[in-house]
Amino acid sequence: MQTLFENDKFKWINLHNPTKTELEEIAVKYSFQKLTIEDSLEPGHLPKYESGENSTSFLLIRFFGKESPFQKNTIKEFSHKISIFIGPDYIITVHQQETKIFENIVNKYLKNTDVGKITIKNILYRIIFATLKSYEAPAFEMDEEINQLEHLIFTDDLRKIQIPNLYKLKREATACKKILDYTLEVINEYRLDNKRTSSAQDLYEENIKMLHLHTQIVDDAQSLLSTYLSMNGQKSNEIMQTLTVFSAFFLPLTFIAGIYGMNFEFMPELKYKWSYPICLFVMLLVVFFIYIWFKKKRYL
Repeated sequence: MQTLFENDKFKWINLHNPTKTELEEIAVKYSFQKLTIEDSLEPGHLPKYESGENSTSFLLIRFFGKESPFQKNTIKEFSHKISIFIGPDYIITVHQQETKIFENIVNKYLKNTDVGKITIKNILYRIIFATLKSYEAPAFEMDEEINQLEHLIFTDDLRKIQIPNLYKLKREATACKKILDYTLEVINEYRLDNKRTSSAQDLYEENIKMLHLHTQIVDDAQSLLSTYLSMNGQKSNEIMQTLTVFSAFFLPLTFIAGIYGMNFEFMPELKYKWSYPICLFVMLLVVFFIYIWFKKKRYL
């Protein structure tokens, strides 16, 4: 437990990866609800906002941060939670994963602001804004990867594209979009509880911006995947068309060669002097007519 700020109006306490016992002790001291304690300990919990009794509110938000890939819970794979208990004279933040959000707020805001002007709402605003901002850099990185993959697809270099990479992008962007969707609901509830102040409106607009970024990436990834599969299918069709053309040329030739390769005793052409050149001429004639027909049908 660490006290990050304190003045005559309120105290800011931060708990990094607390045990259940430590959290329960704090809960008893500040009269937290039992369900909010359970929510703050659950790693994969979705964002939520509760305006509780005794002027105490509970806010749970998630910031971007990758863990080991391909977990069952994509929310946990790409984000980590911060639980915030807000009272009339305190703000308590709880988080399991290490983050620089609180350090940046202390260094850039608390140390450069008059102590008397620092309020709970200002700290809360900066925490929420920083969590939303954490989704911006990953969105730009994913967008750059999408552009690179798009370039490979449309420059006819499909062999260099790794489908797992495209799937990973889509999975990551979808997870972020889902988190931001839930966060938007949370901020809407927070805005109503705070009478739509300018700072709450600013958070709402930032959430919308991040949500649009990741929604666009999801759409682009899905479109790119469809394009890739379509172009792969087109390549396969071209290969099948080439094989079909070869088959069309050789099938009648194989048929003729098969007939005259049977060597029956009473085949009249076997004793004829011009049988061999006539047979070759017929074969060439068949190939010529097939070629003309394919050109007319624009198969070649």
